[in-house]
Parts: sequence; structure tokens; C-alpha cells
Amino acid sequence: MTDENEPVQHYTVDEPVNLPAALEAAAIEYLDVDDQRTIVIYQQAILMVIASKGQATAAREFTVELWEEPPDGLPRDPDDLITAFLDELLATTDAVLVEFEGQQDTEDHD
Repeated sequence: MTDENEPVQHYTVDEPVNLPAALEAAAIEYLDVDDQRTIVIYQQAILMVIASKGQATAAREFTVELWEEPPDGLPRDPDDLITAFLDELLATTDAVLVEFEGQQDTEDHD
């Protein structure tokens, strides 16, 4: 559903994370799609979280895609929104981020 211009961030954590349990603990709304994909509503934005290694209940690697920006029309950096989501999600677990790869577009964002 995303295109090349939509923000996508890939994460690896040091221990498996039960994504649905972490979302519940963080009081973040979500809907399970299947064993690997979860739709998340975060700050009125719609995100897709995909477990790329393992299932959503024990993910060591996962991808977060921004599907829809919040409808409020306020300018927000999509990467900052995804990063805030990850921070809030991981705060409910003992997992530590060990690798991150982000891409929003082909421009250099130093």
C-alpha cells in the first residue's frame, strides 16, 4: 500500500518482542491482520507494523510503514512520528534497539 515516497523504517531488537502485548501495554490502538502484520493507529496516523523475522508475537526484526498521516493537517515529520511510536512501544518492553534502517526518500537528510 505504501509507495516509494512513504516513510519506512526497519528495526532489529536484542530480544523478541510480543508486538500486540507491547501495543496493549502502551495503550496504542491496533488491529491484527495476520501472524506478521498489524495495523496501528498512533496519534491519528495509520501505521503498518510487519514482523520480518518471526511472528508479531515474537518479533526480533520488524518494519514500520506510514500508511496515512494524521488528518489534522498540521505539518509533522513522518520519520519523527514513527520514531516516537517506536520509543513508546519499546518503553513497555525490555528489548533494546540494536539496528535501525530508515528511508523516506532519496534525499540526504543529514
